[in-house]
Amino acid sequence: MKNIRYWLAFISILIVYGIAGENKASNIHGRDDLPAEPPIIASKADTISKAIDKIIHQAHFNGSILVGYKDYVLYENAIGLINLKTNDSLSSETPFQLASVSKSFTALAILMLVQDSLIRLDEKVKHYIQEFPYPTVTVRHLLNHTSGIPNYFKLAAQYWPKNKPMNNEDMLVLLVKHKLRLQFTPGTNFRYSNTGYAILALLVERVSKTPFNEFLKNRIFLPLGMQNTFTYDRQIMDTLTIALGHRSNRPNPSLFDFDPVDEVLGDKSIFSTPADLFLYNRAWTTDILINENLRKEAFTRATLKNRKVVDYGFGWRFKKVDGKDIIYHNGLWHGFTATFTRIPDSEITVIILNNTNAHVSTLAHQIIKEITPLLELDHKQDNVSAN
Repeated sequence: MKNIRYWLAFISILIVYGIAGENKASNIHGRDDLPAEPPIIASKADTISKAIDKIIHQAHFNGSILVGYKDYVLYENAIGLINLKTNDSLSSETPFQLASVSKSFTALAILMLVQDSLIRLDEKVKHYIQEFPYPTVTVRHLLNHTSGIPNYFKLAAQYWPKNKPMNNEDMLVLLVKHKLRLQFTPGTNFRYSNTGYAILALLVERVSKTPFNEFLKNRIFLPLGMQNTFTYDRQIMDTLTIALGHRSNRPNPSLFDFDPVDEVLGDKSIFSTPADLFLYNRAWTTDILINENLRKEAFTRATLKNRKVVDYGFGWRFKKVDGKDIIYHNGLWHGFTATFTRIPDSEITVIILNNTNAHVSTLAHQIIKEITPLLELDHKQDNVSAN
């Protein structure tokens, strides 16, 4: 029955794509439209579930996790507490700060506007944002982290009031006012840049004439059915039941205070759940939001001017583990850690969200190493039966 509901939900995506609507970030709902009953025998599903339980128990994990196989939920669990001091329990519907996992949403928004013929990847950013102080930087440079633009965190720490929220326009004003030198000639080096993705979010606003949070909501979150996903807004955060970021786990947990740059979007500050992110996965595996050519471009490693290849595309990182290609992005911000990890060939997705500074990427790799042989054996058996 859940699978039927899932496909009905998928059909509804086609109907609601592009709809506008009032911001409902405070309406956090339960989910039953994700597929269950993965296409593997029950005994093997139980073995996999017990293996994952063992891994996260040994790690003293606090957070939410979902493991998907093909379009099915293989494992989903929420373990631990929202706030370690108050002992409020997590649920699978508790949103977490995604930190840099948010960057793939920014890249997707840019590619949607490329598809709409409103942005060109190799156009200078200054063409769209006239006051942008680095005339040789292109949109592609920002997406690939090859722009060399300086870190806005340092400017915020030095020049911005500690209790005053900063938005993306404020960040641009700091860049224009202080105009720090580029760290290198654009396209000649790779240096991970939060500033670049914050500028990309502003670029979406300028081109679409829509606030970035509303663009995400109307063009991505709502069409994909992501009911528990929203961007940071200090005015409503205290009204929501969300996970809180801790500096560490027990015995002496402490929470992070408000940071003025929390409201700068594009590089971080999307809140979501593993279930919603599994729905989001379809944006990168089907033509529902962008076409195959643009997805391929996003999953293509950047090439520097000296022909060196960089393991980063548009909002996604790449690596090989045990000979298998992995597409992933991790996140770290004020006590929150996150990973969205996919093995395309095996059709395995691991999504882990944490609020106690845990090493979630290590957990993801342990889970993948444990379950991949079981799923690949099942896949081979299916192929033999088909033949």
